Amino acid sequence: MGFLLVIHVMVCILLVGMILLQVGKGASTGASFGGGTRTLFGPTGRATFLGKVIVVLVIIFAVTTLTLSILSGGGKPPG
Repeated sequence: MGFLLVIHVMVCILLVGMILLQVGKGASTGASFGGGTRTLFGPTGRATFLGKVIVVLVIIFAVTTLTLSILSGGGKPPG
């Protein structure tokens, strides 16, 4: 369980870092009103490499969260 906890914390740190590196949709909001090529709420095009990495990290985060949750219960029924 300790190894899984270390993986979970590492994924959390990587996920926060990757999300902070990502360019937000609001960065081009002003350009959309000034005749930019992107629309305000429309699709932004193909998924970037950074976006794909974030999706993989989110999936790993969800799996480790559920696994740690199940393991912390110890198989004991509630009550």
